[in-house]
Amino acid sequence: MTDTTTGLLWLQPEPYDASAPSLTAHADAIGQVMAGTGRLWLGPFAPPAQLPEGFEETALVVPTSGSTGLAKAVALTREALLASQDATAAVFAADGTAAETRGHGFWLPLLPPTHIAGVQVIARAYRTAQVLGLDAPALPRVLPDLRGHFDATAFVALAEPALEQARTAGLPAFTSLVPTQLTRIVTGATGADARARGLLKKFAAVLVGGAATPREVLGRARGQRIPVRTTYGSSETAGGCVYDRQPLPGVTLTVERPDAEGAGRLLVGSPTLATGYLTDGGGADTSDFSLAPGAGTGAVGAGAGAVGSGAGAVGTGAGARRTFRTSDLAIVGADGALTVLGRADDVITTGGLKVQPQDVERAIDRSLMLRGLVRAAVVVGVEDPEWGQRVEALVVLEPGAVPAEAGSLVRSALRTTDVDPHMIPRRVHVVEELPLLGIGKVDRAAARRIAAERSRD
Repeated sequence: MTDTTTGLLWLQPEPYDASAPSLTAHADAIGQVMAGTGRLWLGPFAPPAQLPEGFEETALVVPTSGSTGLAKAVALTREALLASQDATAAVFAADGTAAETRGHGFWLPLLPPTHIAGVQVIARAYRTAQVLGLDAPALPRVLPDLRGHFDATAFVALAEPALEQARTAGLPAFTSLVPTQLTRIVTGATGADARARGLLKKFAAVLVGGAATPREVLGRARGQRIPVRTTYGSSETAGGCVYDRQPLPGVTLTVERPDAEGAGRLLVGSPTLATGYLTDGGGADTSDFSLAPGAGTGAVGAGAGAVGSGAGAVGTGAGARRTFRTSDLAIVGADGALTVLGRADDVITTGGLKVQPQDVERAIDRSLMLRGLVRAAVVVGVEDPEWGQRVEALVVLEPGAVPAEAGSLVRSALRTTDVDPHMIPRRVHVVEELPLLGIGKVDRAAARRIAAERSRD
């Protein structure tokens, strides 16, 4: 379909099925976006015949993760994508990760190219070719087949030839994983797991994002000398805009109306921001995006929580710059370090008291009493006629754990932590797997439905 605004073709590959031909088709379309010769539509509904005013430069449309229950169509320009790719390269060049190649390198795609994280892995490989003057994108010659279960054996089969190709090309190798993938490799006890860890160490950087990574997993990965880089970002920021808790060059982080602890809704200012959302029927929504007046130096202000980073920080006389109002509650430290507390929309109000579910999840993850019992957990609020909401949890158990004992053990363990009594789940439901979205995030809306249904049984 051709967009009548500019005459550029809307590229719409067949639905992604994780096969190598399907990944290749998506990669080719991403290459056309990077070359400025096509627009790629990955939105959750059909593209409009004409783009609305202000959206004429749209080059890529991706869905949000849908973690709030409703996916949106995020419109990104080619300039925003390039700004994101070049900011990543600037960090890798400056910190020595890939100084000799100006921060660019060879990318092994292991994420679906239907969300921004997977798109950017492939797009960065095309950017490598553009910057370094290569004849082809810095990707495996034969793109991987990602069907089936991801485990150490599958990773080894893909990583070995990719690392060899990167070595032959004289390029540092990069890849990107979601926390579940990293966890399987760093905690596995088989020979294949050990081999996979050895290969991961050979990458110049392993980006991990899409959801919070358990602290224990990060600690084990770094202890195994795997060059893990945690990332924070979204479709609206063209992917990761904060690495290892620090904003990328050009990114500013502001906490809106911080409380006494410094926590508030996170605002992101960045040249990587989306134009806004396209709506079904040809409309547009920019309500989460606004112009912030430029003032000061971008340094932390008294009670403001604003932090600037790099050339794109708001400076004296800089005028106005666009910001994105995220759904996340966060604290920005005096050194610019970002601490994400959780989604504002996930807060549970029970008996008039507020519970941040991530606080309970972290306590479960860190509990020594639950080691060897709970593999993963998500905490949600379920409607309750007396309390408004009640706190409940879904847990995945380790092999050999007894499901009938899980609820009492989780509750007992939490009583030994600093979790307040009203935060302890009233019910704990054992499930085989947590419901996940396509990029590895926990689907909290689905988790709430499961908990509610189990509670009615």
